[in-house]
Amino acid sequence: MNCDIIEVQKRLFGKNIVDIIPPHGLEKGGPYAIPEYIKKEGEIHILPIIIHPEVSDGEFQQFKNQCIDFADKLGGEFKKYFGVSLSFNEWEEVFVNSVFSIEDLATLYKKLSKKIGEWRDRYGDDLRDRYVILLFARYTPEYQKLTPYYLSKCIFNNEIPSQVVTERALENIKMSLANVSLGIFAKLGGIPWVLYNSLLSNVIVGVGRTIVKYRVDTKAEQVESHIGSVALITSEGVVSKTRAKVVSEKEELISWISRNIEKAVESFVVSKGEKEASLSVHYSGKRPSREELEALKRAIEELKGKGIRVSYKILHITSDINLRLLCEKYNYYPRSGFYCIASEREAYLTPLGAIKIGRGERYPFTGIPRTLKVMLIETSENSILNELKRGLREVYGLTYMHIAGTQININEPITTKYSRELAYLVSSLLYLKRRLGIECLRPYDVDVYERPWFL
Repeated sequence: MNCDIIEVQKRLFGKNIVDIIPPHGLEKGGPYAIPEYIKKEGEIHILPIIIHPEVSDGEFQQFKNQCIDFADKLGGEFKKYFGVSLSFNEWEEVFVNSVFSIEDLATLYKKLSKKIGEWRDRYGDDLRDRYVILLFARYTPEYQKLTPYYLSKCIFNNEIPSQVVTERALENIKMSLANVSLGIFAKLGGIPWVLYNSLLSNVIVGVGRTIVKYRVDTKAEQVESHIGSVALITSEGVVSKTRAKVVSEKEELISWISRNIEKAVESFVVSKGEKEASLSVHYSGKRPSREELEALKRAIEELKGKGIRVSYKILHITSDINLRLLCEKYNYYPRSGFYCIASEREAYLTPLGAIKIGRGERYPFTGIPRTLKVMLIETSENSILNELKRGLREVYGLTYMHIAGTQININEPITTKYSRELAYLVSSLLYLKRRLGIECLRPYDVDVYERPWFL
């Protein structure tokens, strides 16, 4: 195999500070961009809520003290990274019998909905831009959809920034403080960092798809809901918009995805006053079908009919382990950015390997680094191998743009990770709605999300 290493991606922070490690860049330069309304006021208001099962007063008080201690430290951490103060309102307490049963979650839904109604009356339009709801709750596994976490997404949605902190996060305060701070800042519309070297593609789209099956009443018949999402990424590696939709027919979803990609390209050329665009589409999960590819190429042809020149490539990105990379020749631990070309359309990439910093090396805490299999499905260019290499650099750069935490890198580009997470979240809310009989889904076919509320 033809192997080489892509240079480690640097990130640009505020004050033109360039660094590889997020905490260092944030401490030295601050965030790349602070929303004007936050910069002007200089503080963010936090509405803290403790969700707790009915237990003895002593046990609850112990948990509350942990939450208050975390909140005190969070203010200092947020100020250090972002230069903005956190102002905590009066603590709210919501009690339920448990956080697992359908009946108790329905009760919790009513209580939180009442709270949000009171805050809307009190704070009005400021609630979206100047307030963050911080919920403390007992830990529940991420795969469980009937949880306070998904209930909070159901109630607050994209309208009001919210952040859930579980007791597991309270046990690892050092890492959790930085990650929660970053989550709050991003959900308010802040940009913590961008790629120092912009990507060659100027319109980058991640596509996520999933299917939900459920029974109608007690009948054996299963009904399918097709869920799709798109995440639009700038050449600087920043999420600009996300969208999601629930449909009943696969063909409708295919058409919706291709239309959104067409609109993304058209919007780009209009905003830049240009007549050409370089498009890159990233699929995860199941490889795009012939029907999906044909619909996308028809959309590109329609753009050409409008006088817009479009060069494009379509990538399929999946997690894989290529044992040929874990051998003596590569020291059994590939460097970050190490890749091998298997064919002109297929390559393996190690985003989360060892990073050389000065004379030493920095290793991720995830153990043996996983590799990504990157397939070039389609391209408008003549040099297929050259486009595959460009795609590898793009994928590698976008693994450095996760805003899930300052202490970690995630072994996947944000295009596929975020689009898939949004699709999964919508499917989870759909499930929650049916089980609890509540209204928690907005009209996803018209909503455009400019903030990463789904994190």
